[in-house]
Amino acid sequence: MAMKNINYSELDKNLPADERKEWNAIYASCRSGSIITGTVQGVDFHTFDMKNPTTGEVKKQEMPCLIAIRYKVKIIIPQPEVWFEPREEPHLLRSMVGGKVEYVITHVDRENEFAVASRKLALKRLRFASRRLNPVGQTVDVKIVAVGKNVCTVSYNGYDALLSQKDISYSIVGDLREVISPGEVKTAVVTEWDPQTGTAAFSIKAATRHPFDGIEIRHPIGSVRVAAINGKYNGGVYCRLFDGMTDILCTYDPLICDEDFDTGNVVEILIKKYNAEKKLAYGKILRKIRPA
Repeated sequence: MAMKNINYSELDKNLPADERKEWNAIYASCRSGSIITGTVQGVDFHTFDMKNPTTGEVKKQEMPCLIAIRYKVKIIIPQPEVWFEPREEPHLLRSMVGGKVEYVITHVDRENEFAVASRKLALKRLRFASRRLNPVGQTVDVKIVAVGKNVCTVSYNGYDALLSQKDISYSIVGDLREVISPGEVKTAVVTEWDPQTGTAAFSIKAATRHPFDGIEIRHPIGSVRVAAINGKYNGGVYCRLFDGMTDILCTYDPLICDEDFDTGNVVEILIKKYNAEKKLAYGKILRKIRPA
């Protein structure tokens, strides 16, 4: 959208240097399409004039918007401009709070000190710049864009990809929001990359060594270890050793009862056996050391 015929130099002349620098970057993005990166501070609702593509009728529509602030200027990114492929779930925007996003300024309201932007346009430009890449099998750094309980969205060179828990960690995680956050950068292996269809897939797990490797040295059969209960499933108890990466599928000593143990309890376990084919370790809970 073209910038209004306003004397920006006059408005900006008394600004501190940092604020003037921020506005200059906003003006440049609006005029030339350059990409800016800002931190998502929250989600607000704003009303926009929306044109019906079929009838041409223009109606006002209220919608959720990402609010990104790099220094002091409020940047509004309407929901339709957040994702390259349409995604309308409002909770996805809230799961992005705290992370960093790229965007291109599409409208400047200097007098009211805000601007409207499009993340979708920034993704389009990043995709164009990487159109000759074929990084399948390569290790790259992906940015965590949004995190939910069971899935997260990562971004790399203009491509967003949805990762489930099996793509993230060998260990079982009850809630991904406890271990990763928007804005983090993770090393991942590119497992799919198709600019023609606009699809990409990544595996953070594939870029790390399996925690089972070397377990016979770190935690030999017959050893006693301290662990925390990470979850329960079909009568079994998943315990995470204090190395932070090794899960042991446990049963209970016959003299103790499941009802007395909760997720988060710190327990003492006996390492009983391995299954090298499935890369699983099994143990027995001997006693509770302390509650969660």
